[in-house]
Order: sequence, then C-alpha cells, then structure tokens
Amino acid sequence: MTFSNRHRNLVMVIAVLGVWCALRSSASAQAQPVQPSPTSVANRGKDLYISQCSACHQVNGEGMPFVFPPLKGSGVVNKDDATKHIHVVLYGMQGGRAGGVVYAAVMPPFAATLSDADIADIIDYERSSWGNHGNPVAAAQVAAERSRSQ
Repeated sequence: MTFSNRHRNLVMVIAVLGVWCALRSSASAQAQPVQPSPTSVANRGKDLYISQCSACHQVNGEGMPFVFPPLKGSGVVNKDDATKHIHVVLYGMQGGRAGGVVYAAVMPPFAATLSDADIADIIDYERSSWGNHGNPVAAAQVAAERSRSQ
C-alpha cells in the first residue's frame, strides 16, 4: 500500500498528538491530585472533563475529525451499560472505531491518576452533556471495573 505525502503527514500529526496526550497524562500523574474549583458537585465532572479530556475531545465533545473521536452522540457514551465507557477512561485506548472511522491516536489511561469518584464524575458529565443520554455512573461501578481488570 502506498501513501501520498498528505496521508504521511496526517499519520505524523496523529502520532505527534498521541505522544502529546500521553505526555500530558504522565505529567498530570506526577502533579498533585486534581482539585476542581470550589463549585457545586454537579459541576465537578465538567471541571474534571475540561482539565483532563478537553484538549483532545474538545470542550464541546466533538473531538477532532479523524484524530480524536467525538463523545457527543457516541454509541459508547449513550449505551445503557457503561462498562466499556468506564474501561476506556480507566485504561485508555488506541485504534477505536467511531462512526466508521478508526482513530489511531492514543487515549491515555487515567486509572493511575484519577480516583473512582473523579472518573465517575467525568463519565457522568460526558453521558449527560451535548445531547447525550447515557445512564449515570457511580464511583462503586468504576471501582468494580478497576478491580475486575486487575
């Protein structure tokens, strides 16, 4: 299979963005635990999403076409069973398919850097924003998935 310069450049951009996100994640692992601004509990997930996820998935949840998948309207985000959603946030992903597009960029894992409550808050925000309608997630569900996968 031969690639045009345009395709090589796109692959290079995806690789650089994947490395950038991975480095950003490891830098946050060395930082102090995430301390959201003193807002209501309902805004905690939004604050965490903006600080941890929006660089790739964007504040509007629309991602970056062919680089980072959208969360807005995502089948995984809107599915009644949140197990896969929880697993992806805990352990990251690469090569996921959304809307018929394979996303080669790496999503870093957050299991080592965020608590079960933080991850549940982020997932709840994603599942209730941008027109999404996924069921809420409790910290206990995140803890169960974390222990099942270890």
